Amino acid sequence: MELDRHLTCKYCQSPSNGAEYCCEACKVLDTQVGPLKLDQENPFAHLDQPQFKALYKQDERKDYDYLIFAEGMHCSSCVHLLEKLPEFCPGILEARANFGQSTIAVKLSETGSLAKAVQSIAELGYEPKILSPEDNLQEKYKEENRTFLKRIAVAGFCAGNIMLFTIPIYAGLESSWAYVFNGISLALFLPILCYSAVPFYQGTLNALKFRMMNVDLPITIAMLSGFIFSTWNFFHKRDGIYYDSTASFLFLILSARYLLKRVQQNYLAPARMQTYFKDQTYERLTHDHTDLIPWNHIRLHDTLVIKQNQTLPTDCVLLSDCATVDLSLFNGESLPQIYSSGMTLLGGTKLLSENIKVQASSTFENSQIGKLFNDLDQKSYQKSNFVSLTDRLAQRLIAIVFGLAAVFLALYSFVDPLEAFQRSLALIVIACPCALAFGSPLTLGLAIKKAQRMGILMKSANTFEKILDLKNIFFDKTGTLSEGSLTLVNSAPESLPVSVQQIVLALEAHSHHPVAFALRKAWGHIPAAKNVTNAQEILGQGVRGYVGDDLYEIFPYNTTLPGSQIAVEVLKNHRSVCQLYFADRLREDSARIVNELQKRGLHTFLISGDKSVRAKEAAFHCNIPSQNAYGDLNPQAKYELIRNYPDSCMIGDGANDSLSLQNATVGIAVKGSVDLSLQHADIYFTRGGLQPLMDLFALTETTRNVMAKTLTVSLVYNCLGGAAALLGLINPMMAAILMPISSVLIVLTSLWGMR
Repeated sequence: MELDRHLTCKYCQSPSNGAEYCCEACKVLDTQVGPLKLDQENPFAHLDQPQFKALYKQDERKDYDYLIFAEGMHCSSCVHLLEKLPEFCPGILEARANFGQSTIAVKLSETGSLAKAVQSIAELGYEPKILSPEDNLQEKYKEENRTFLKRIAVAGFCAGNIMLFTIPIYAGLESSWAYVFNGISLALFLPILCYSAVPFYQGTLNALKFRMMNVDLPITIAMLSGFIFSTWNFFHKRDGIYYDSTASFLFLILSARYLLKRVQQNYLAPARMQTYFKDQTYERLTHDHTDLIPWNHIRLHDTLVIKQNQTLPTDCVLLSDCATVDLSLFNGESLPQIYSSGMTLLGGTKLLSENIKVQASSTFENSQIGKLFNDLDQKSYQKSNFVSLTDRLAQRLIAIVFGLAAVFLALYSFVDPLEAFQRSLALIVIACPCALAFGSPLTLGLAIKKAQRMGILMKSANTFEKILDLKNIFFDKTGTLSEGSLTLVNSAPESLPVSVQQIVLALEAHSHHPVAFALRKAWGHIPAAKNVTNAQEILGQGVRGYVGDDLYEIFPYNTTLPGSQIAVEVLKNHRSVCQLYFADRLREDSARIVNELQKRGLHTFLISGDKSVRAKEAAFHCNIPSQNAYGDLNPQAKYELIRNYPDSCMIGDGANDSLSLQNATVGIAVKGSVDLSLQHADIYFTRGGLQPLMDLFALTETTRNVMAKTLTVSLVYNCLGGAAALLGLINPMMAAILMPISSVLIVLTSLWGMR
């Protein structure tokens, strides 16, 4: 029986040939567990079972494995501690804490234990709740807020009643009644001590255990000191009982933390899906009735009525005859496109025509827009360099404040020990750097959400810092400087019979080719022919179908054409019926935008796979220097050219220019599938034209200025408050009242600056 216990490895459960561990690496991983007691019985052991790991495993496209909600994360010290998880628990390769979401994104090694990762977070004093890909963070927020509000309610109730019994004593009540009232105050203080103050105990234990600086330590010292001092005087019937001020102090600190927590949840946690479909309800049709449902309650195969100017909440099959839609979210173009019955409309598409009927072909989570926003939200775990800098600054500020308080306490104790303690405590409380660490992520979170409202989707806040250092701008031609969509400009013969137009529309009815969209736009007032049979699209060649016994075909027309024109030929039984000519025009704002960029001191380039003559012609019309215009470039040649220019931005098609976009300092996709584009680019424009580029530069400068203001406000406030505390102008109670004001100032500065 003893041998049976060691048929598998103790650490990774692989065959071990009777040994306790299958290899030396597993022995090291299982025994060297850092300062945490992970060798004890693990209440989360079930998480290492395959079915649980599969349940909570995040999408393979993400750069982490598991997402864990950590209830109790309240300041930059928490973030700093949780990101040290790889040091405490071998098997964790990386842990990234998201202050706004109160979550930790964890990446494990092949033999890493999910159970031990969760246990580590629990031992650090947080309440871990592992999240599956389908879990809703809003529910976790509600649970955490409910617990927080209970602690505040208990503290507020007890502090208020303590004040009622303390006022008569301050008014001169003496004898046995004063002793009784103080006894009642002591009894009322115990719930605060044993329940409301628990989060501070956890933070203090972490600070002592891991030799870290955090603000929970001085708060706990202040509270326990006030309680012990007051209780000693109570039992010895002496003056100097401060249950009222200590209770009020704790109530104010808890209230300030709750304020910060709510701001985090409202402004730092990603809410792209919620804001995109905010307040949207949809009409669902069933056999016997119609009902209104919210966007996130739509199920597969539901039949919906989409109203004019409404946005589709998921991928749908068009049931109505036709629909004119705005696909700017998915192709960066503001020009409307016309779809016919049976075609698939993507979620995020906006209806421009009259009401239509559609059938949901996917759930929101599995739709392209659902996957897109989910991927974008996960990029919030990539911490900005500026945020990392302010985190380090906050840690150093804590150390400086503690050191200064200790020196002042040691020196001033020779004058007045009690006053020295109170002033040192007031310094530590009012100079709390939480607002300092809070300002930068708040501003960046607001900036990303503002960018989304402006039609600019950003993967990471790091991009703002990169934009500030740009020196060169590379434009692709097609779809960037030009409109990227075709327009019917001519036909031969010039006047076509309506019957031919109807047949052409029927052949192109289900095609997604730019020619098909151009024809549906030009001839939208003409109904498609009903007598076309066996219509089919030949990928990369054209379309064909029958009208009776006659074969109709539409194929590219190979001839020399001026500028950027292309042409197709309509054939009947292999004989030419007509030729249709299309053009891709330059955008109206291209020249103006290029001029504005040049005024900013940026060097502009045009790189294209089109003929050099056409590239030079487009560069001339856009005021780009001729020597900076390059044509006949394949994707590799574009990449090689950009590589020679550091601090460069590439703006192009997310599909065709993926190599250049991925390797430029900043890659911006203005055309192509949005989900594929954002795999390679840093930014995607959902608005047509190049104006979003100028909006992006303006937003970046605003973000930089607001972050500088929040940093300045925080440092000045802490310096002035700290000086006032050391001079005895404020006591610990006043410090507890004034401390939240710095956070309020940071919030107001960010909200006003990013409005």
